[in-house]
Amino acid sequence: MLAVAASVGTMFAEKVQIGDLYYNLNATNQTAEVTSSSDKYSGAIVVPSSVTYNSKTFSVTSIGKEAFRGCSGLTSVTIPNSVTSIGWYAFYGCSGLTSVTIGNSVTSIGEYAFEGCTDLTSITIPNSVTYIGEDAFSDCTGLTSVTIPNSVTYIGGHAFSRCTRLTSVTIGNSVTYIEGYAFYECTGLTSLTIPNSVTYIGGYAFYKCTGLTSLTIGNSVTSIEYNAFAYCSSLTSIEIPNSVTRIGDQAFYYCSGLTSVTIGNSVTSIGEGAFMGCDGLTSVTIPNSVKSIERYAFEYCSGLTSVTIPNSVTNIGSSAFEYCSGLTSVTNFANTPQEIDIYVFGNKSTCVLYVPAGSISAYQSADGWKNFTNILPIGAQPADVTTTTVIPSATTADIAWPQVTGAATYTIEIKKNGELICTLTFNVQGQLISIAFNAPSRNNAPQRAQAAGFAFTVTSLDSGTTYSYTMVAKDSSGNVLKTESGTFTTTGDAQGIEDVQGNNVQCTKVVRDGQIFILRGDKIYTLQGQEVK
Repeated sequence: MLAVAASVGTMFAEKVQIGDLYYNLNATNQTAEVTSSSDKYSGAIVVPSSVTYNSKTFSVTSIGKEAFRGCSGLTSVTIPNSVTSIGWYAFYGCSGLTSVTIGNSVTSIGEYAFEGCTDLTSITIPNSVTYIGEDAFSDCTGLTSVTIPNSVTYIGGHAFSRCTRLTSVTIGNSVTYIEGYAFYECTGLTSLTIPNSVTYIGGYAFYKCTGLTSLTIGNSVTSIEYNAFAYCSSLTSIEIPNSVTRIGDQAFYYCSGLTSVTIGNSVTSIGEGAFMGCDGLTSVTIPNSVKSIERYAFEYCSGLTSVTIPNSVTNIGSSAFEYCSGLTSVTNFANTPQEIDIYVFGNKSTCVLYVPAGSISAYQSADGWKNFTNILPIGAQPADVTTTTVIPSATTADIAWPQVTGAATYTIEIKKNGELICTLTFNVQGQLISIAFNAPSRNNAPQRAQAAGFAFTVTSLDSGTTYSYTMVAKDSSGNVLKTESGTFTTTGDAQGIEDVQGNNVQCTKVVRDGQIFILRGDKIYTLQGQEVK
């Protein structure tokens, strides 16, 4: 009796041939696993759902590890619904395989399962599959399209890497992880939609997808890892959703065709070299959520002409904007200059730096920033107006004017009793580019944040006084496109110069930059009685 039992146990532990295939049989649960043959399989293979051995029926539930590995003569395979898993290297290197039918009970496709199946042109992954392992379809250079069903939650690293003829990929809306190198060097891929279910895009996931022209990133992605879209040279625009908190190192490295980038307002860090070499990029707006712009972030973006840095940014790494040879305008809203080195912006001789008016002197003395030869106050704020309007207070006036089609400059003159008080000139972006005569200071408080025109706060006006104003819009040739004029009266009850001079303290008149001030003790006042801080 013991001898018979041992014999049976040994028999079912051995590999047996049934028909054209070899199997590992499991006597306990009466299941069978397709396994390898030393003679190599070839031609068209249909895997049965069950086999019979010694009068016992075994359900075929898996394609074993390396079962068909290196079977270059294999042309097609049909996997039945009884099979639940395809093992590691199952069809690795089956270069002649042109057709695969996978049954609708398979839940996992193992690592390297179909790697190097170069003649495979299409694959249907059933809705039962939840896991696509590492390198599962890598180097399937004949594969032209793939649909990843909604059942899949995980796409492993290198899963479709170097599938160079792959032009269409549909990713199901249950996928949460796209691991690194998943579609590495899929150069034929032209468009891609990453569904809202995806939270993670791994490093090198779409590296060198040079044919990619359209990309939509779902609004659940929180991190775009290093080199994820590097060298996607045909990509022209990218919108990074508000869910993303970090753009990894070199994430869009040398995306040379990129002309437009929208960065979501949850991003806190732009990684090292994230947009380095994106020489088609002409402008970028960094949202208020960003705290750190790492080194080399926009280096060699030669087409970049302007950049706006919000006051949330506390760190700007070395060479972040170096070799941006087309840069003509940098706007920095930080009241206190960030600590930077001399390499952040490189050559600054032709670039204008716009900063809060009250911080100009701080920038002029700060390392790195002081190398800008032209530092001007940040100009007008956007305003929703259709005609020039003025809202006065005691000593200030908010002047708003509309955008005029074709206008290159806007000039505003303010007069009192016919005498010119000041002339302000703004460019088409609403930035203050020149001040003449008795120039007012800039109020740094934000104004109406709309998009139809601009608004600027004029200070140091006399209380209870009537002023006239004229706004003139001109084109680039100096031709007048629009003129609007009017008057406004400031309110009363402001401190006057008489109040300043009314005490028994020596007062002295001083002139600076064409404006008269009153020096009283250790304090300075304007002629309107306002203390200058």
